[in-house]
Amino acid sequence: MHPIHPMIVHFPIALLITSVAFDFVALWWRSERFRETAFSLLVLGLLSAGLAIVTGHVEEEAVEHGGIPERALEIHEMLGFATFWVFAIVLALRLAVHVGVIRDKHILTLTLGIAGVMVLLAASYFGGDLVYGYGAGVLALTTR
Repeated sequence: MHPIHPMIVHFPIALLITSVAFDFVALWWRSERFRETAFSLLVLGLLSAGLAIVTGHVEEEAVEHGGIPERALEIHEMLGFATFWVFAIVLALRLAVHVGVIRDKHILTLTLGIAGVMVLLAASYFGGDLVYGYGAGVLALTTR
């Protein structure tokens, strides 16, 4: 089976980071259009992150049998899940504001978004380490 996870992961990385960037710009310029764009990017980023988690889980089985240290896989997986849940909380807060359950907490959602980006970058780093350091998904293809 062709590795799909490496093709998918770039979408949540780009979309979630850009969502936080638009939230920051919205705070700076107090523009509702930037907030709406950030929200749309957040939803798309979370959907693609969910897909990245599913494809990563499917491909984990093949990579585990390729001699990749389980601890390295666990760290990447844990950070991927943490990224998803941090941004899911940001989305939940944004939806709560939208329906009027809570007052707008733009600084809170922006701060959580920045924390989410840090976790996302760590997950990306460890994912890259799996590929470039351990040959995850590469060695199996070259030995066919």
